[in-house]
Amino acid sequence: MADKNGAFNVTHGGVVEFSNGSYAKAAGSANWSVRPIPGFGLDAGPPLGQVKVYFDPAVEGPYVVQLSAQRLPTTPMLLANYGNADGSGFVVHLFDPVATGTLQNGSFSFIVLRWDEEG
Repeated sequence: MADKNGAFNVTHGGVVEFSNGSYAKAAGSANWSVRPIPGFGLDAGPPLGQVKVYFDPAVEGPYVVQLSAQRLPTTPMLLANYGNADGSGFVVHLFDPVATGTLQNGSFSFIVLRWDEEG
């Protein structure tokens, strides 16, 4: 969606890798971080294919997230989706819809788009 009075701008973006049992920022803009989501009564739950991308600083207003999971030999159909989006960031779920039908750990990349009235 674009018109003569504005445009979408990429405001955040990067790559999150799953390696050695944890998620870490591998590349991207400096205005975000990644952490496990709370789970099982802990502030940072175990890595179960679910993480939160945190904005720094938080954003005001709506945004669009485009993300893609990195295909792996063990999960060739790995998918990613996002939700729980608010000003602080968004939660990513990675899952294998074919072989296991469950959450799976894996790497992904993303961009965040925000509408700019000035274009």
